[in-house]
Amino acid sequence: MNQAPAPAPAPAAKPKPQIAIVRKRALVVDDEESIRGIVAQVLTDEGYQVTQASSGEEAFAMFQKQPFPVVFTDIRMAGMSGLDLLKHLKQLKTGGHVIIMTSHGTMDVAVNALKAGAYDFLHKPFGDLELIANVAKRAMQSYVLVREREKLVATLKSRNEAMANLNKAFKALTVTLKNKNLALENLNEAFKAMAIRDDLTGLFNRRYFDEAIASEVIRATRYNRDLSLIFMDVDHFKNFNDEFGHQLGDAALRKISAILKEVVRETDIATRYGGEEFLVILPETSKEDARAVAEKIRETIANAAIEGAPKKITISAGVATFGPDGRNTAELIGRADQAVYQAKRDGRDRVCVSS
Repeated sequence: MNQAPAPAPAPAAKPKPQIAIVRKRALVVDDEESIRGIVAQVLTDEGYQVTQASSGEEAFAMFQKQPFPVVFTDIRMAGMSGLDLLKHLKQLKTGGHVIIMTSHGTMDVAVNALKAGAYDFLHKPFGDLELIANVAKRAMQSYVLVREREKLVATLKSRNEAMANLNKAFKALTVTLKNKNLALENLNEAFKAMAIRDDLTGLFNRRYFDEAIASEVIRATRYNRDLSLIFMDVDHFKNFNDEFGHQLGDAALRKISAILKEVVRETDIATRYGGEEFLVILPETSKEDARAVAEKIRETIANAAIEGAPKKITISAGVATFGPDGRNTAELIGRADQAVYQAKRDGRDRVCVSS
């Protein structure tokens, strides 16, 4: 036998939104026990938890301990009147609704009660007890709506504050990341500088020189521009170190570096090639102009005093120019180096030009 297909499962019921549960509690205030009893009985039948008070003072004390959503009070009582009780309860700002009951009701009394903050009013004797139940129902519904609205406002306020705090934290994080990125950039720049600078003198190092001279040779070739090179070697530097120590030797190298920075142009590239050797790349500089720069450097160094050293130092320099003295980097450096050796053979402390 063919079995009938099983019925499809019923769709799951959607969860209902949660609503705050407010207990139906009411306070009945009247100095006439019979009236209190009638109102209390009607409210009890409607499912309210009812508390009774025979005076405004007693009611106010009860309300202070535990506020009530709904309060029925006579307007005229010995001691604290219903209007006075209404004013005191409103000052507590608990949101409870007050219904005024009066057997001396006029329109002026009703208007004054409503102006003072009463939710509604009832005339005694009650023509229809259903009026008590109806006004209590409306007051309770209003109270619940007010509580829900306050809860929603508080939730929205809390969420807005949380969002504001989140935005503040995000901004702070953004600033922190920005500062860290800036610090990282500065650190990278420092690393780059360390990679291309000589630790002792602060001049560019040989690694940077090799890249720079190659680029300048390409530029001079492409645009047919002058390019010259000065090769310098400190005279008798080993003897200077042996006689006065390496500290004064380092001071001498730093002094030479300071002079190079002072004499050459910003577009020129002064480097410590290694040991006591220095090279200066002079873009767009003819051989004669390069010789003049080399002479100024030599003369300045020869007249410079090294602090702590009893004697001065000198250099021998060689000048070579791209084109006449070589068409590539190796040839240009080689011819400048040869000119240095010629300067040393001629007696040192002089400049020789490659020819």
